[in-house]
Order: sequence, then C-alpha cells, then structure tokens
Amino acid sequence: MKINYIIKYNTEIYNEKNGILLLDGKSQKSLFLISTTNLKNQLPKEENQINVIQSEIERYVITDFVLDSLFFKEKINSDVLIVSENIPKIKWALNQKITKEIDQFLCYKATANFRGRNYTAWYSLDFPLQYGPWKFNGLPGLIMEIYDETNRYYWGVTSIGFTDQKIDFPQENNLYKKIDIKEYVDFRYEKIMDNIDIRLPRGTQTQTTKPSRNGIEIKFEWEE
Repeated sequence: MKINYIIKYNTEIYNEKNGILLLDGKSQKSLFLISTTNLKNQLPKEENQINVIQSEIERYVITDFVLDSLFFKEKINSDVLIVSENIPKIKWALNQKITKEIDQFLCYKATANFRGRNYTAWYSLDFPLQYGPWKFNGLPGLIMEIYDETNRYYWGVTSIGFTDQKIDFPQENNLYKKIDIKEYVDFRYEKIMDNIDIRLPRGTQTQTTKPSRNGIEIKFEWEE
C-alpha cells in the first residue's frame, strides 16, 4: 500500500514537500519518504519491487513494529546521520463524535501532545492501520490529515494506492554515522551553538544558554 502526502512547513520560510508512506503489512514495517520531487511518479509500475532513488530522497523514516524500532535519516549542515529510537508512544485522545470527510472517506478526530506540540489528527477506519506520516502512529485507522495547533506543520493525504510490490528499504547504516535519539538532540543543538559562535567577532565573550527550539520536536520524553 502506498499513500501520498503533501507536507507544508509554515515556518519562517514557507515550504512544501512531497511525502509517500509505503506499508509492508507482512513485516509490519513502514517507510516514509520526504522529497522535493514528486515521488509518486518515481515508483516503477511494472517491476515487482519499489526502489528508493536515493538521490531524490531528502529524508526518510523507517518504522518496525515487530522490533519496536524507528530509524530516520537527518542532515545537519554537512553531517548526514542515521538516528535510532524506539517507536514513540503517542497518547491519543479519541473523539468519534466529531467527524469530517477527506477524499470521500469518513474521518474521526484525535488529539495528542507529541514532543512539545499539540496535534489534531483525522483518521479513517476504512483503513484499520496504525500508520501515519513521519513518526505519527498508534491510531485505530490510517492518518489522513494531521497538523499542529499553530498550523506550522501539516501533512495531508493526496492519494491512496494498493500494490503487491516489495519495498526496497534503504540500507545506509554503514554509509553514515549512526547515533541514538538522545545523542542526536545533543548533537543538533550543539551545532546551533557552534554556528552562533562562528558568526561572532573574535574575542567576543558569550554566556552559555540553551538555544530555543522551534523545530517539529521541541521537548523530549526524558526532558519532562
């Protein structure tokens, strides 16, 4: 099964990206790809395998429900990282009294706070799958639309298709540095401080403070 999403980043510089969620029901794994190109046109129609064109992929997330593991590819300046973590356990509040239609599918409302942001999700029981875009998971149906309360981040389904093609999951663990989620958080925000220091005049003395976070993830479980 493959689900195409549009991703909207209403950040300081507005940006739209294409995403595609590929599901392997037998292995209970999913692959979410993020690209600046239209990925749905890059998938072969006649071969028996869905190949990932690495040069077209900006980032990806691999979720394995059997191993309770999640890997994602991230680039920080010139550093490309493969980051590992357990699948996040999102505490959803379901409200089946509130519904709306998305692409003719009846969807139900769910809300949750995930890593510092409050999200509203709309899921469809027509697809009783616990998958969603990015790291979102754990609802009784496929996530058709999700956004945070500030509308800074948005994911919405644009098309749904079915395929028996085998997913060619990226195998890049040996190509890039592999770290866990806690190391990633430290590394990411240390880089921010390093970049600030580089821009300051030589000899400038600064008081060390934690940089503010305005990305998708603001606060992590071990920081609460």
